[in-house]
Amino acid sequence: MFTIPVITDNLQRTDTAAAAICRGLMPSDTAHVFPITNFGDALDYLNMEMPDLACIDFASSELRPFELLDTIVGDPWLLHAGIIAFCDSREDADRLAEIRMANIIDVVMGDEIDEVVPKIMGVIKSNRQILFQRVIGMDIPSNISAAIQLENDTHVASCYANLLANYLYTTNKINRDGKASLSVVVHELLANAIEHGNCGISYDEKTRELDGGGDIQRLIKKRCEDPAIAARRVLFEYTITRASSKFRIVDQGTGFDWRAVPDPTSGANCFMSHGRGILMARAFTKNLTFNDAGNVVEFEVEHAMPNDCVMPGIFRDIEPGVVAPGDIVLREGDISDFIFYIVNGTFEILVGERVVSTLSEEDIFLGEMSFLLEHRRTATVRATTSGRLIKVSKRTFVEAIKRKPHYALLLARLLAQRIERINSARAVRPS
Repeated sequence: MFTIPVITDNLQRTDTAAAAICRGLMPSDTAHVFPITNFGDALDYLNMEMPDLACIDFASSELRPFELLDTIVGDPWLLHAGIIAFCDSREDADRLAEIRMANIIDVVMGDEIDEVVPKIMGVIKSNRQILFQRVIGMDIPSNISAAIQLENDTHVASCYANLLANYLYTTNKINRDGKASLSVVVHELLANAIEHGNCGISYDEKTRELDGGGDIQRLIKKRCEDPAIAARRVLFEYTITRASSKFRIVDQGTGFDWRAVPDPTSGANCFMSHGRGILMARAFTKNLTFNDAGNVVEFEVEHAMPNDCVMPGIFRDIEPGVVAPGDIVLREGDISDFIFYIVNGTFEILVGERVVSTLSEEDIFLGEMSFLLEHRRTATVRATTSGRLIKVSKRTFVEAIKRKPHYALLLARLLAQRIERINSARAVRPS
């Protein structure tokens, strides 16, 4: 079930978006798409429901959409919605492109909603584990892999780039600069595979199109009038592990002379309208390799424990503590009045000498049941990797919730999800 608000005062746009969203989902999926038509209701919904996905109409000036976006960017850990942005002006689209920390999945011009939104929903459906993080929680596997056949459309490339970059950022695997860089690198290399590979658009052709105020997607569509070109696909593979993310892109064209791409930082080339993707990939990624023909590129991004990672806004002033493998974080039988927010690391839960489960940053909190119920600790928690934890006392937590009550709602939801998992596991356990 997808519940998706469309924040707009244009009800016709809501109808168009709703129809497009449903076309992008399989018949077995259901979507509840509904309008929010004023600023106050939109702000309340974002704060109280904390949606994973929202459509915002940036042509609705009365709704103050950029102010709503500022609110989301102000606390991206809590207000983590993936945003499909609707625009009627190129100026608004360019302004959104500059707001790097917003989780914008794609920017869609108003007259393209009917065509583009179904493609976006197809991408989201196929990769929901990297968008619906708060819903899936502990069900996210330690390794995530996918192999996707992409059609020749730069909107699809943009969706994948933004979804993956934001996922790695919000799970504290890359920092803010890394998020911006990875988004550009993935988008540019996918776009190269579509434009230069599958569609055979030369570097000079693209330059003339962009310098003349044209749209590269229009040039792609023209090439795809040839059924043979339209049938070509880009294979996009990614594998996300705890240590790194690896990517592989393969197109079905005759090849791309990646060696001949001018250095956009050299001399007059700094004014070029494109060509920075490969340069950024070389600077930001590890093990970047092309095959001789230029239709296969592979690269890797190492994960770290960034200092500017995403964490709950109410805990930002608390310095994380560092733990090493083997450190005891909590001991069974102790009485304590604090909870831990897991910035990163892996921790095993022991009852007696038996390991009963493992927690990591996807589980968000550690020790919350005893914290809330004022019980003795029912298990020992031991670090199995290096990591960082934010230790929060009950007084600090309650005072923080008084300032931002929405965090209490989020904690309640997380606990409800864990209880639901336990009940589901018991229901399928053989007697």
